[in-house]
Amino acid sequence: MNFLAHYVLATRYREPPDSLPAYVLGNTLPDLLPLAAPRARLRRAVVERAPATGPEQASLRSGVLTHLATDAIFHKTDAFARAQADMKALLRGGGFAGMRLRPFFLAHVLAELALDAALLRAEPGLAADFYAELDAADFAQAVRWTEAALHARLPELPAVLTRFTRSRYLHSYADDEGVAEGLSRLCDRARQDTFEGPNFARLTAAVAAAVRRMDSHAPALLAETAAALPTECVEAATASRNGMTLGPER
Repeated sequence: MNFLAHYVLATRYREPPDSLPAYVLGNTLPDLLPLAAPRARLRRAVVERAPATGPEQASLRSGVLTHLATDAIFHKTDAFARAQADMKALLRGGGFAGMRLRPFFLAHVLAELALDAALLRAEPGLAADFYAELDAADFAQAVRWTEAALHARLPELPAVLTRFTRSRYLHSYADDEGVAEGLSRLCDRARQDTFEGPNFARLTAAVAAAVRRMDSHAPALLAETAAALPTECVEAATASRNGMTLGPER
């Protein structure tokens, strides 16, 4: 699951703790940590044992636990299996020439990116809301907590958090080409063939179709995942839903 879908599930389908910036940062941290330390992972058992001093760290830890639980559930839902199969069919019909493709990998990633894009286009201010919470978060405290949890120094983590927040790159998902560029970069990192020239144009067309189709998949993807999330993911749940428009009907 990508960043905006995590954000929506963590804040619109849950009652987040009082310290929303720390919670949102924690909910983002498991995906950013490997960029600072490729072998480092925040496993559930490690996070549950990690001490949390004060409400800020408790909210941070809650965000991490919510992220881990969400990932474990999301990829096992029937809705994700349907969405991934739909993405795979799109890619197989994409007419990509002279490329070695891994359909399962590409369909998996495309489903996640297309979901973020569909959510952003349904609510254009979504990425701005997400980044506003990160802007208000205490990165230094998050680094200290993560280092204590892992019993390891993480000298690159502050720069990774700062670059990610300042880049605002999730805004690029408002355009099909931005999603295609993100998917192509992920393929490059995974040592897959990179989409270039006519193949990039074909990928952009496939992305456009994927985002349109994701409009029909998104409600079930979010609802099935949210329904299975354990309540203990979020501690000290006292905040309101902030009047956000995305989320389950009540």
